[in-house]
Amino acid sequence: MQYAIYSTSEDAWNGMYEALQGANTSIYWELYIFVDDDAGKRFFDLLEEKARVGLDVKLIIDGFGSFSVSRRRIDSLRLAGVDVRVFHERKHRYRGLWQKVISRTHRKILIIDRKIGFIGGVNIKKDMREWLDLHVRIEGKAVRSLQRAFAKMYIICGGPKENVKPLLRYRFRVKQSLIDFIYDDAGARVSHARKKYAEALLKARERVILFSPYYFPDRHFLKALWRARKRGVRVDLLIPFRSDLRIVTYAAYTLFSIMAKRGVNIHLLDRMMHGKGVVVDDDYAIIGSSNLDYTSFYDNYEANVRFRDKKFVRDLTYILDEWIGKAKRFDAKAWERRGSLRRLKEWVAKKLYRTWHNRP
Repeated sequence: MQYAIYSTSEDAWNGMYEALQGANTSIYWELYIFVDDDAGKRFFDLLEEKARVGLDVKLIIDGFGSFSVSRRRIDSLRLAGVDVRVFHERKHRYRGLWQKVISRTHRKILIIDRKIGFIGGVNIKKDMREWLDLHVRIEGKAVRSLQRAFAKMYIICGGPKENVKPLLRYRFRVKQSLIDFIYDDAGARVSHARKKYAEALLKARERVILFSPYYFPDRHFLKALWRARKRGVRVDLLIPFRSDLRIVTYAAYTLFSIMAKRGVNIHLLDRMMHGKGVVVDDDYAIIGSSNLDYTSFYDNYEANVRFRDKKFVRDLTYILDEWIGKAKRFDAKAWERRGSLRRLKEWVAKKLYRTWHNRP
């Protein structure tokens, strides 16, 4: 199995750009944030260039995440022959107004020539250039699953089914495969990603590494974490001390003390870390777009990949341990001395976050 792991946004951008330059037949790309700033311009220019010479170029962007992309650029893409679809609330998809408002495609999927795939947590926006993040390039039959997921979203966004029929025909089912994909649909009652995260805690023998920029799991997930600790499993949680979404950051703070009391090792990075996933012993690892929170588990379209390849797990663990080495260990005693204003902000953030997601 061929793969490459990128550990910063800029590294992933460079890897994707190089692969896009070599595209000969098709480019299919789905992104949450993709804007025409200093970081995005070269990608938009390249997509237009490839479409003009006859490649099948299809682009899906989220209407909220990519809100700041200019209308002029969208028109330019379409004029060049790029099939651009913008994910908005679908009038026919959900009956409830609330689900229409919060539903988003949070996936980051790129397929080139139907044989090279990229998946992970990386968006494209200039202020994300220095972020720590995780993105993976894969090659081979596994890419067919990404094609199928892209085709389904293309149809949801109003694209004609006839345009993606060849992508829908492909199926990737191999017993005991070293790689498989985990997709979640917005509004579904069951989150496949959440089940896999909880499963990781239940199956771990020695160590679990959880990493996410936004951390606010439900009670059942926390119970699975407590059970892992009771079995003596070492649990390392890696998150940024201050993320780009302040309300989620303060909500996460409310869990720190109780998690530390349960023996969870909390590692706080001063630098923004946007990677999401889990590593279980040396058995398998998950990377993708799903954060460890309600939004990703229940409200968004998400895409993740699980690797059982031992070398991949070792390579990813090496990256994460390097980040953990640069992080600050959570100090429970110092945390208890934080001021009343900070505690108030945490309480308000927790209430707002749970109200927004209609959780008790």
